[in-house]
Formats: sequence, structure tokens, C-alpha cells
Amino acid sequence: MQNSGSPEKDESPFKHESADDSPGFLLYKITVLWQQKLGAIFASFGIYQTQYAILASLKYFEEKGEASTQSHLVEHARIDKMTLSKAVRALEDAGYVSRSDSKKDARAVSVKLTARGRKLVSSAIRAIEQADEEFFGCLNQETRAQYKSIARTLIENNSKR
Repeated sequence: MQNSGSPEKDESPFKHESADDSPGFLLYKITVLWQQKLGAIFASFGIYQTQYAILASLKYFEEKGEASTQSHLVEHARIDKMTLSKAVRALEDAGYVSRSDSKKDARAVSVKLTARGRKLVSSAIRAIEQADEEFFGCLNQETRAQYKSIARTLIENNSKR
């Protein structure tokens, strides 16, 4: 059927009246802001975000006495195996980590911080923790606790898929 001279309007695919009513779009905007803030910090240390996640995870494993295998890094930092393997290789080439066969599991590869890596990641963690305080400082203690609870719920429920 044709209208008298006016084109038919398609129904809008948008569910929300305002773009900021979309939780996904808000997450996207927060992510962009956060990554911009962190990007400058990572650049100052000569690493990128995935490398930082690996180094910080290894430091955490050291402090908590947890196994530092590549498979544990994949699980902990939620980095896919291929990306993790390439990043660990680059970190090893830069002298920040060393790899060896696991003493507990012949199939596993252990990754350890070198003294150089430990020094770098300790400084980077301090800088990231400061950025964390600056970025989330606009939230009071109660709102920050709610944010963390909501974020954990989203991660947990969407990781099962």
C-alpha cells in the first residue's frame, strides 16, 4: 500500500527514549573513559592493558600463594589462551617474566615475575590504584559498594554463558 506522497516510516529499533537509558551504552561510555585514563598510565610504563592484567595477576598470585600457571592466568584475568600466550611471550622477551614447566603438573606452564617485572608491576599497581581512586572518587562509600556488587553480579551471571 502506498501513502499519498509520504514515505512509510519504519518503526524505530531503539528500545529506549534516551541513549543514556540503555545500560549497555552507559557501560560502553564508562569503559571508554576508564580505558582512556588507563591508557596513558600503561603507556608511561611501556606496557598495554593485557600485559598489566598478567603482571598484576602474577603479583597477586605471589602474595596469595596461588599457582601461577598460564591456565590460572586465563581463568583469573579472563584473557583468552592465545592472547595470553602471546602477551606472556612478549613479557618474557622484555625480561618481566620467566616461564618454566610446572613442578606440580607436567602439562602446565608456570609463569613467574622476574625482579624487573616485580619492580615494574609494583609501580604500575600504585599508579592504577591512584587512578581508581580518582575515577571512582565521585561515588560515596555506599554507592561504591553498590557499584561493586552490581559489577560482580553482572560478571558472575554473564560468565556462565
